[in-house]
Amino acid sequence: MGRDSDRPVWRGQRPWFEIWFAVLLDASRRRALWVRQTMFVPRVGDGRATIWGAWFDADAPVPARAAKRFVPIAQAKIGEGDRLIQIEDAWISHGAAVGHVSELAWDITWSGGRDAHAELPAWLPAPTHAAPIAYDADATGRVTIDGQQIELRGRTTAMHLWGKRRVPTLQWIWAPWTGDASLEVQAISLRDTFSLGLATLRLDPARQRPLARSISGPAGDPAVESARPSSLRGRPATAAHRNCLVTATIAGPRRLVHARAWAEPAQMVGFAYRDTDGRDVMVAQSDIGSAHLEVYARKAPGAPWHPVDERRTAGGVAVEIHQHARLPDVEYIGWDETTPHPAATTPVPLRADQVAWPEVTAIVALGLTYGDHIRETGRKLEPGAPPTSFTKHVRTFTAGDGGVRVPDALEILAALDEVEPGLAAAVTEKIAIVPAVMDYEGELALVALGPIDDERLAAGVAQPLGLAVANDLTARLCQVLGENTEHSLAYWTCAKSFPGFLPVAAHVWAPPGGLATMPELTIETRVNGDVRQHASTKLLIYDLAAMVRAARAHLGRPLARGDVILTGTPSGVGLRLSPLKRRVAALVKNRFRKAELLVSSYATSTALLRPGDVIEVEAGPAGRVRTRLTL
Repeated sequence: MGRDSDRPVWRGQRPWFEIWFAVLLDASRRRALWVRQTMFVPRVGDGRATIWGAWFDADAPVPARAAKRFVPIAQAKIGEGDRLIQIEDAWISHGAAVGHVSELAWDITWSGGRDAHAELPAWLPAPTHAAPIAYDADATGRVTIDGQQIELRGRTTAMHLWGKRRVPTLQWIWAPWTGDASLEVQAISLRDTFSLGLATLRLDPARQRPLARSISGPAGDPAVESARPSSLRGRPATAAHRNCLVTATIAGPRRLVHARAWAEPAQMVGFAYRDTDGRDVMVAQSDIGSAHLEVYARKAPGAPWHPVDERRTAGGVAVEIHQHARLPDVEYIGWDETTPHPAATTPVPLRADQVAWPEVTAIVALGLTYGDHIRETGRKLEPGAPPTSFTKHVRTFTAGDGGVRVPDALEILAALDEVEPGLAAAVTEKIAIVPAVMDYEGELALVALGPIDDERLAAGVAQPLGLAVANDLTARLCQVLGENTEHSLAYWTCAKSFPGFLPVAAHVWAPPGGLATMPELTIETRVNGDVRQHASTKLLIYDLAAMVRAARAHLGRPLARGDVILTGTPSGVGLRLSPLKRRVAALVKNRFRKAELLVSSYATSTALLRPGDVIEVEAGPAGRVRTRLTL
């Protein structure tokens, strides 16, 4: 790409927009800078030149800050000397950017980098054109925020865009530290949906030594290393989700690629970009996001999928979403505004029937308590049998909204070896890269708020019990390896006892006088906004007294304050089998073969969970909990 393509294109025509931008991701992966200078000329009326700036600091109380300032377009100087555009004292050149907005100032330079993909200008539609200024270049500089000077050193990408109309729908992922490679996903459409969209995915070998291991399998495994792709190219199907998540999938006959990136709404900045048709394109972006890449392969169409690569990037990722609709909980700066105006928030006071969680002392999980869930799992329950019970470690307990880390392969293997020494080695002989295969289970947690007399409860006397909604997160790979073993419930405990695997509502619902029966509540579980579970507690096949009695038998003592009973999940979990698949699965007796088939199914599953997904569980007065799966 010649340097002339970076030069200004505007010659007074209307309507018109022109943009130069640069993003610098600091090597710490905790900080980043985004700057942009633009010209906008509507069909009728005055044009404007604008300086935009955004600062990201994952460790700051406010992790994302943004501002802009604008002047009449006549005050912009374009194409003078080496400077591509200058607006007042701010400018961008082929190798530097200087400027300030509000309390943010920057002075950065870049050099080198890799060749930008030549296809970029070609696949953008005619109303919009683009040319790279720098791609994955070495960058240094300093930022001053609120009077504090911060040095930066990392990677920069810079671009020049121009045309008669903005692209209304765009998604971008740039993760230069994806293990030992750099990942980029770009997707655009001239419509509000991707019915006529175009997208590219590329994974390029790193230009320098990687900052972290790129694979979650055994370090240095020759079989794994030889199967890992050194580079990737493809046209993915992409989607932008309301929870600031971008996903991309390439599905071929012998190779399957999943790439995704995300950030929390508080880590995003938002701008309204006026289009030449008078509508605003809402741009949300973060440069301290995270990314995840999975690659599966198979020998022939119809054969099982096998994982050949997994790369995790926690922080240091650019993720950008352009669309006409606003993303919930992202603060946007309006077209005629210079700073965001956060909506006023008033703390919601606790209801009289809400109490703080007691210190959790034991967690007893009950399984197969809803008839519809028993049917979807293909299991059978003998009439009159008590609920299945097992232990969930107290380290899983986490109250309120937040993130839960998906365990990597080494953590999964270590947990399996704790249950059965030597199992990890046997598993890796079959599955080189071991995924957790995450699943959700929305349910109610029954909380002992004082000593519980189960005999009086059975007689109808209310006891000091409360309820809170919960998400019984599960690593299904661990669970399936316990099938056809003598102590299968130990593997259930293993699958469900990783740190943070029990997010619950922030407070306990404590009805006055306690509980004598299970109240009628509706449990709803949503994944990325889609409803997955919606069921009433009327569908429970055990009453409250039976569940408390089962927990007492499991603990070998009466329930005391701080004991928690998970009352089971209804149908709609991610791991669900059709009647045909249940019959086929019943024929497979070898647990390692079952695990291989589970991983193959996970490769194409849209129901099971992956890093970046957001799970919300809600049950009326028992509260709500929102959980993001993280790395």
